[in-house]
Amino acid sequence: MKVVIPPDVPIPTDPIARAAFEVLEKHCSRCHQVGMLNRERPAKNFGNILQLGQIAADPHLIQPGNPEGSKLFQQLLNKEMPYDIYYEFDSSKPAVTAEDMAAVSAWIKSTGDQEAAACAGRKFVTSEDVVNAIAADLQAEPDHRVKNMRYFTLANVYNSCATDEAMNVYRQGLVKLLNGFGRRSDVVRLITIDPAKVIVAVNLDDLGWTEADWNTVLAAYPYAVQPDVKMFDFVTQATGTILPYVRADWFTFTAAQPPLYDTLLQLPTNYQGLTKKLGVDLEGNIKNYIAQRAGFQKSGVSRNNRMIERHPISTGYFWTSYDFATSEGQQSLFQHPLGPGGPNGFVQAGGESIFSLPNGFQAYYLAKADGESLNKGPPNIVQDPSARDFSVTNGISCMGCHDQGMRKATDAIRKAISADHSFNKDDRETVKALYPEVEAMNGMIEDDFQRFGAAMKRAGLDPTLKLGGVEMTNALSKRYEDDVSLRRAAAEYGFDADSFKEHFIDAGPEAIALLHRLEQGIVPRDQFEGLYTKFVEGSTEDRLLDLSSLKGATKVAAPVTPPVPGGAFQLVLTADKTDYSVNDTAVFSASATRDCSLFIVNVAANGDGTIIFPNKFQTDNAIHAGQVVQLGAEHFRFRLKDPGHEKVVAVCKVNGSTRSINGYTIDPSKQTFAVIKDFEKNRFREIGVEGAETQKEAAGLDDYQREQEKAAKIAAVTGAPPPSGSPEHVKETVASTAIIIQVQ
Repeated sequence: MKVVIPPDVPIPTDPIARAAFEVLEKHCSRCHQVGMLNRERPAKNFGNILQLGQIAADPHLIQPGNPEGSKLFQQLLNKEMPYDIYYEFDSSKPAVTAEDMAAVSAWIKSTGDQEAAACAGRKFVTSEDVVNAIAADLQAEPDHRVKNMRYFTLANVYNSCATDEAMNVYRQGLVKLLNGFGRRSDVVRLITIDPAKVIVAVNLDDLGWTEADWNTVLAAYPYAVQPDVKMFDFVTQATGTILPYVRADWFTFTAAQPPLYDTLLQLPTNYQGLTKKLGVDLEGNIKNYIAQRAGFQKSGVSRNNRMIERHPISTGYFWTSYDFATSEGQQSLFQHPLGPGGPNGFVQAGGESIFSLPNGFQAYYLAKADGESLNKGPPNIVQDPSARDFSVTNGISCMGCHDQGMRKATDAIRKAISADHSFNKDDRETVKALYPEVEAMNGMIEDDFQRFGAAMKRAGLDPTLKLGGVEMTNALSKRYEDDVSLRRAAAEYGFDADSFKEHFIDAGPEAIALLHRLEQGIVPRDQFEGLYTKFVEGSTEDRLLDLSSLKGATKVAAPVTPPVPGGAFQLVLTADKTDYSVNDTAVFSASATRDCSLFIVNVAANGDGTIIFPNKFQTDNAIHAGQVVQLGAEHFRFRLKDPGHEKVVAVCKVNGSTRSINGYTIDPSKQTFAVIKDFEKNRFREIGVEGAETQKEAAGLDDYQREQEKAAKIAAVTGAPPPSGSPEHVKETVASTAIIIQVQ
């Protein structure tokens, strides 16, 4: 079948970029390119894989000139992607070849600093600009509204060169989320107060919020500082709060999921409390046929048969689902269409609910069968393929799936049961009353769909707007969640990249170590977030604010989905400097988040690799999680003799050979520093062989083995315990990275 490239995807004319484009189209577009997906939504909220200009400008994916330091390339190299080959064992898909790897590598080597292009001609928005804009807005507000004015800033995102297209999506994603917490019938409109349109204004009264609600947000805020700006005292006194603004990207990531999501929505701790709060008489509505249902074998999130049910409420609608762990026995809707419970009714495992707020926006709720609320749905029952851990997370997952409101669903129960005379007449008539004709159900769904769309438009939002196929609130949440580059870190401290380097040098040795990591690669968001307050006072004139005694604040736990999966297999490699002079000595440090066998290789310009760890002086390359290995500080020195670039690659393996890399077996007791000819070519060749072997091996696995193998592979990447009964032939798990240093 001929592949059709979407018309909005530019096909490169440069031969190097074109070769990489064809590789990504062949292996990645089916999951990650809008218009070519074999699924409803892009996997992992990443849907622009063929937009080479866009992904080259994303440091989370591409490190300019450094393939093995780039996450996109690492996932191919470490056999994490293509997912359907390495985890689902789909032998119908082509294997990744050595030539494919070489093509992607060559393209990444050819890339420059693409991220900076969006900043061309853009004025940097300083903390003073933000505070002064807020002060001016407060002075323009009517007196009775000043105290409850609050602000969300995207200045750090704008300053780190997000495109104008992305900024438009992020603004709307924020306002959509805010309206999802609205307690009044009026919507909060998208209003910006500054020339760059990076500060969004909102009044607590318009949301129906109190000072305590804002303080609950502040109590969780890790970036609370008092800037060295004269007007700051004015804005805090005028609004009566210690801080009247927060970062929009952090807020979106944190508030779009539990526990802050549940707290701001004032959700009860159980389903019974929720229906009581909303005035839903579940049993009475079912008994009196006020409830209306549709049932089907599969849906976008459920792994088994599913039923949805609509109830009217004062604000519009309450939809709830009945989800099942299997489609058999009393969990089969086609055998037990009535219920829940009762002698002939189904027995569900849990459910998801969507209900309209007074302003027409939607809120979400997950619950077990007994009614206990859930932060995440059980993955054996429901899954969110767009989430990195596949979990349906209350709030954020629902926003992504229901981006434009309620979704059409075609009932299969009414027709099946009406024609099945093994059911008595009363049951068949009850099914007809509860499960309306498809056209009637579609009409109800369409009315509710329109209600949500109208609310979006009243708020000044485009219901269809996405970024790379990703729903607007999810897009901004992902921006925060992504790993942090030097430019993005600088913007979060209020600097451009060059000024950031100058100021961070004065913040002490630990800050300098973080600076080197940022110069040489990217830093996971959770690590950067944890270090922010440690260095902010030493590198800026800002001062940390004490948020420990905020009036009425509810202190909530960390988000249920942290920025980086707990226990994920990560490998960090840094040098003690980024720029060296000829004859300088270099010290390299490496650490991993799992016990593994570590190899460090210095790759020459011709592609040959010198193994610098393990070596004659440090023969044991088995390292423990969190252990830092240093090279060049003791026993020997690495002296940089030639000008140019030096590339250093680190590889750490779990379940693999402790002495073999690229098919080369190392005996450090016999060689001080072993040399591997054509290191890079051999590395790529190994990937091609592995891809073919995986497909061949998959052909001999039964379904159960494949499921167990898949679960074991996911556990190996995330660090979670493997499933019981996992097959013994699960192959090695690898983490790799690389840095490039400059010698002048």
